[in-house]
This record gives sequence, structure tokens and C-alpha cells, in this order.
Amino acid sequence: MTVLPDSAPLRVGLLGAGRVAHLYHLPILSALPGVEVQAIAEVDNKARELCRLPAPAATLCAHHQELIESCRLDAAVICLPPALHAEAAVACLERGLHVYLEKPLATTLEDGERIIRAWRRAGTIAWIGFNFRFHPLVIEMRNAVRSGAVGKLLTIRASFCSPGQSLPAWKRQRNSGGGALLDLASHHFDLLRFVLDQEVVEVNSLLYSHSSEEDTAVVQLRLDGGQVVDVLTSISAAEQHRMEIIGTDGEIAFDRYRSSRLHFSPPRRDFSRAARLRTALSACADFPYTIRDALLPPREQSFATALTAFVAAARGEPSPGPDLNNGLDSLALVLAAERAAQSGRTINVKSRAEAL
Repeated sequence: MTVLPDSAPLRVGLLGAGRVAHLYHLPILSALPGVEVQAIAEVDNKARELCRLPAPAATLCAHHQELIESCRLDAAVICLPPALHAEAAVACLERGLHVYLEKPLATTLEDGERIIRAWRRAGTIAWIGFNFRFHPLVIEMRNAVRSGAVGKLLTIRASFCSPGQSLPAWKRQRNSGGGALLDLASHHFDLLRFVLDQEVVEVNSLLYSHSSEEDTAVVQLRLDGGQVVDVLTSISAAEQHRMEIIGTDGEIAFDRYRSSRLHFSPPRRDFSRAARLRTALSACADFPYTIRDALLPPREQSFATALTAFVAAARGEPSPGPDLNNGLDSLALVLAAERAAQSGRTINVKSRAEAL
């Protein structure tokens, strides 16, 4: 692992320049001070040429193998289809690069464990792309749970859905990394552990294929504290991203697409005149925020915050973030949910990262 001088730019290679990489990773990396986008690999000719505007000095490669073998880099940001994650991540780690790998870690447990072993040999910084850990409302929700704002935790409901139009081909097939569990549930499986500081011990699930393979998943998880979590994910449904945490002293709700604030509900509704007046005044106070969110929807800043923190960590600065062990634990839950759906049984799980 190379230690960079303070004045030297971090030379980054972007592996994969699809829609999400064009929307987030490439413009963010191109604008970060102290970062030089040295090379970009993308198999699609049109998508590759579109990279010239945000990164005019970058070397453009048709295949990620070419980028890894021929370009002088300090770090790699991998946004390839998940079936290619293991091949690319292992190759980057074997070259001593810092790695930011988009979720999911891999499509199989064997590939996930292969990546972890390569990372441990390399000794470099290697993060998984769980960017929602950096979302300010998620952090606020985590702090609220830790402070006891909802009392004793009782249950959690979560949903993460996106419409199925214009899905790339790889998202339509499970073997290439598609499906609701790998694409969306992997985020929520990590967020539950991050927000609640608990592990999942049991998994039940149902999988459905409406527009593409396994595009909808309904999962029930049991935490080591005994609480039950219900998670709905779909890549062929109306767009939503919510989490509700219900406790003995109230409920906290996070709705990423519809509100820039957390919402707290007390344990009991009060119908007295004074309480109704307080509710009305509170609604009036919320009105400016409601109008602002309607006219100017909250921008998604978690990608920028996550990549900024990764760059800082790669430069040797204290900057905690989700490492590849977190990716392996999330992948283990995805695979457990698949086994539960196939067998119709409850699957017991444990931390795969600790087992290695």
C-alpha cells in the first residue's frame, strides 16, 4: 500500500460507468479536491464517450482488466454489475489499491469470501457502497434510538422500492446480480444493523417475479434482541424508501423521498382540546418545510458524503465507514433470505465476517 504525500492527488480509476455512476460517482469524484480521475473503464461505447465531459483528462478503457493492468492508480471505485465484483475487486486489491466497491459485495458467498481474503492480504482501505449510512436522517434516527427516544424497541417496518422501467439487462437476472434482494434489500439489511446495533438471527422470506426475475421480496427478520422486522423491497413497484421504528414510548419514521425530517409519534393519541390545538400549531409550523420539500425535494447527498469519507480514509485520515466485512454480513442475509424462500423454512444466520 502506497502512502501518499499530502500534496499528491489520489489517482482514482472508475470501473463501470453506467447510469448510477454517471449520476453520482463520476461527477462527485471529478469535483472532489485532491482527487484525479485517472482512468475509466466501461464496455458500452456510448456510455464510455459520455465520460469525456466530466473527466476530460481520464484514460478511457473498454474493459476493466485493461484499466487495472495498465493504469497507475492509488484507488478504484467499482460500479460494475455485481457478477463482476469479485474478479475486479480481487484484481484491484492484489495491486495494492484502495477499493470502494458498490453493493452488493458479490453474488455468491464463495466470491464474497474470496474478496475478503484478498482485502486482508492487501491491508488497504476497502469499503462497501452502503452510502445510506451517511444520510443525515439515518444518522439522526440511529442517535434517537440510542438515546432511548422510542423506549424499548418493539418492531421495525421498512420498505425500499423502485419502478421497473428501463432496467439494465443485468438487473433482470439474479445470476448477474439483479433482483430485489441483491439490489435493494442489501441496503436495508445493513441499515438495520447500523441503526439498531443488533444482529439478525433468523430470516423468513417470499420472493416474487412480476416483471423480471425475483423483482419483489417480502422478508421477515428476527433480531438478537427478539424484535421482528418486516422488509419489503421491489424493483418493479412505486418508488418509496421508508423505515419506521416502533417502541414503547413512540415511533420514529424516516421517509427519504417525501420529507427532509424525521417524524416522531407519541405512544398515545390525545384528543383533548389542548392537544388538538398543539397538533394544529405543530402542523402550521411544519407547513413551510412541507412546501419546501414539495417544491425542492431533498437532494441525495449520501453518495457524495460516502465518497468524500472514503477518499479521506484512503489518504490516511481517520474516517470510519462501512468496510467489506459489512458487505459480507449483508450478503449472508441476502443468501439466507433466498434459502428461506426456496425451502419455505426459517433460516438461522450468523455473522459471516466473524466466521472467516
